[in-house]
Amino acid sequence: MEVHDLGLVYDSVFVTRILPLVSGRLYTFLGNCLRKGSKWTECKAGLLDEYFPYFDREGLIRDLIVFNFQSDGQQLHAHIDQVFRAAGFLEYDASEQQLVDRIVINFHPSVLAHAPFFDQQRSLKELYRVVGLIVETFSVAKQRQRG
Repeated sequence: MEVHDLGLVYDSVFVTRILPLVSGRLYTFLGNCLRKGSKWTECKAGLLDEYFPYFDREGLIRDLIVFNFQSDGQQLHAHIDQVFRAAGFLEYDASEQQLVDRIVINFHPSVLAHAPFFDQQRSLKELYRVVGLIVETFSVAKQRQRG
């Protein structure tokens, strides 16, 4: 999807390139999108309706946040971006604040140790600000250990 978002090729070329990578019903579904000359947004909407009902989307986001939660050493920004990209693609029906809350609750314990920094963030921008402070704190602590 990230390659598609770069806009380097037309929708039909993109779909044609990924068709050999899929099989069965999905192959037929994508083939129908091509035959109809549908744009990616139309195909994506049909794909989500057909293969990702809401409870599956909920499960995928929950698994990403809860079971594959940010691990020790993983960049916080990368984890947050991954969750928001997945939620955006899946058209996950949650507010920005709800996603932020779920992400914060499931941070690695080494990050949660800095809980005083975590006032109630209401947006992704506020979460990034706090994450920047925490990353800076980790960096300073590492420098002090070296010195």
